[in-house]
Amino acid sequence: MIQPLWVIIPAAGVGQRMQAKCPKQYLSLAGQTILDRTIEIFISHPLVCGVLIGIGEGDAYWPDSKWYDHEDVRIFVGGKERSDTVQKGLRSLSKILDSEQHDVLVHDAARPLLTRAALDRIITHRSAQGSILAMPVKDTVKRQLADKALVESTLDRRVIWLAQTPQKFPQKALLNALEKAEHDGMAVTDECSAMEYVGWHPDLVMGESSNIKVTLPEDLLIAEALFSYLLETNLLNSTGSNSNRECNS
Repeated sequence: MIQPLWVIIPAAGVGQRMQAKCPKQYLSLAGQTILDRTIEIFISHPLVCGVLIGIGEGDAYWPDSKWYDHEDVRIFVGGKERSDTVQKGLRSLSKILDSEQHDVLVHDAARPLLTRAALDRIITHRSAQGSILAMPVKDTVKRQLADKALVESTLDRRVIWLAQTPQKFPQKALLNALEKAEHDGMAVTDECSAMEYVGWHPDLVMGESSNIKVTLPEDLLIAEALFSYLLETNLLNSTGSNSNRECNS
């Protein structure tokens, strides 16, 4: 039997590359904010206990969220970097749960197109070393020569995957790994890289090409088109109540 999981969504960043007037997670996607769309993915899933959102200090946009008063959504003030926010989320979670041994999902606030099928795959996948959604690369990949815009070599794309989220790890182990990476001055760009740093080899679970991260202005246009397609084909999770879930709290 799979224990329902909590999801941590770091949403304290400003998304400078979007060149927008507000943090990118609050930009509109098909009539709702990107963040609201992202939360909606998890809120009605029977194996999701609740969602912890790490928002920026003084965030003036969150009170307008459709999930602001939802019983399964809680917030905390995030940190300067993504890893800081996730650490704070894990510590907040330890005050909610009766054990620090539960698995936890971490998902990007700006990935609002995660399908129900992909979410099911990562939740139900069992691994002692954790797991991440990822996609094998299709393009030819080049390594740059030092700091110059010159090709040094061609990488073997057969062994290269593009990391996505959610990523799933035991709560305490992930916190320990992030803390060690920070203590050692090791920069980590996702949770998996922190686990790699302490010697873990997480499983690669097949993701989906539609599970894009909205980073640049053109990504929002792509996301709009993908959202329409996923909605029409009934691949997105639907909103509903999960009051019957049994969560350890």
